[in-house]
Amino acid sequence: MATKTRNVVIALVAVLIIAVGAFLVLQSPSQQPQKTQTSSAQPSSTSSAQPGLSGSLTILVPTGDPTLMPYIQLAAGEFMKRYPGVKITIQPVPFGQMVQTSLTALQNKNPDPALIIFYPSQASTLGPYLMDLRPYLSSGVINKSDIPTSAMLSVMMVAKNGTVTKIFGVPFQMVFGYVLVYRKSIFNNPALQSEFRQKYGFDLDPLTWSSWDQFVSAAEFLQSKQVAKYALLFPDGLQQSIFNGFITVFYTYALNDPCVGIPADVAKGAVPTQGYWAYFRYTPDGSVNITVGCPSFLQALRAYKKLVQFQPPITVQAMEYDQLRDLFLTGDYAMVAAWTSFIPIYNNASVSKVAGDIAISPLPGGKYPFGTGLAPTFIGVNPYAKDPDLAVRFVAFLMSPEMYRLGAEKVGFVPATLSGIRAASQVPSMSWLAPFVPLLQAGAALSDIQRLTLVNRVTNFFTDMRPYFINQVASYLRGEQDAETTQMNIYKTWKSIMKIS
Repeated sequence: MATKTRNVVIALVAVLIIAVGAFLVLQSPSQQPQKTQTSSAQPSSTSSAQPGLSGSLTILVPTGDPTLMPYIQLAAGEFMKRYPGVKITIQPVPFGQMVQTSLTALQNKNPDPALIIFYPSQASTLGPYLMDLRPYLSSGVINKSDIPTSAMLSVMMVAKNGTVTKIFGVPFQMVFGYVLVYRKSIFNNPALQSEFRQKYGFDLDPLTWSSWDQFVSAAEFLQSKQVAKYALLFPDGLQQSIFNGFITVFYTYALNDPCVGIPADVAKGAVPTQGYWAYFRYTPDGSVNITVGCPSFLQALRAYKKLVQFQPPITVQAMEYDQLRDLFLTGDYAMVAAWTSFIPIYNNASVSKVAGDIAISPLPGGKYPFGTGLAPTFIGVNPYAKDPDLAVRFVAFLMSPEMYRLGAEKVGFVPATLSGIRAASQVPSMSWLAPFVPLLQAGAALSDIQRLTLVNRVTNFFTDMRPYFINQVASYLRGEQDAETTQMNIYKTWKSIMKIS
């Protein structure tokens, strides 16, 4: 890689705090339930008190992401300062309870929570019940032109003729994940670099790797040198991270598989739209089929098993988000595939033994778009809320450049809008965000929008199809069945249970 190109890549990924899916997604949940709390945040005020709004809002917020809850608390505090007649209550919920808690409220037509935060993997399940936000987007209450098109895919319902029939949420946090976080003290060792280059014929430099095979070779080398207790920490958790970790691998093989049929502009790297949509496609007669039976799925299964061999086996410790977040802090791992929202914790010297010793690279699944994708965090409105207009006003405030800049300054929060990223990039510690503006603007050229939003019509994707998938892949990783059996079990079962709206 030329020096100039390399510098650009470094500028793009150095501190890639995305929490890019997916489908992501998404999604660093804590497993410990917490009590409902009223925000008592006391940040510097963004504006003086104003009359005119009154009422109450409850916001359902998933726990675990180190910047998400603090940002919601910060925004709630600022909103209540501006509008003293408004009371905002934050209801924390563990990842494993998010969907059921939301569905119970929505299906029972409860007014609370008024606002629900969710991830791409839950979008198709919650979408039918959440409010259609198109009137607020078209009227400008929420600035649609400021939101990258590619970030909206998970919350759009699209007819076969390309007409958008519903938008049931908006992205407010930008997440790029997974990325590879690695130890500089290990990878910058000249002796190791020389030996590795001589043995494998390519560099011990994650920014230059172009395939999963190169990634595995590097992990094998580091494991043999015992530079850390384990060479690699890779997601294989039984709640969600198998699901998100595998799509990262599958997508890079699917790019070259006509059976999957990735849209041409996406396959050429027009925008990072890796996501669950790759599991589904339309057939010539207009029905919906799945791509699990394609050759690239089998290739990805085998590659995935190689990637999880450098850590404790799944029978001893499954690597869910909490483990990906916390175990790398110990200094026992040379590399981790993680959400960028974990980077502040990794660099926190009070809890991390690797603070100041990390660098970031896209996952090396291929040139476009690597193994790293776009997986925003969304917020939707309960249609039975006491005051939906007030809820939307808070969403607009949450997504304002003014609030985004304050969030970047106070908690290192990464915005989801173009103006928000520009504002956050003016904060010295987050100047690395500036190059992402042109990258995200490229999303406007997306083609085949029906295909890219097709997964939103699969109403039992999260509730029924995801758990079966995870159990089957876990059985494969445990050695209880081979890759072919795993593929066929998922293919047949998904095809029989899939529900299309």
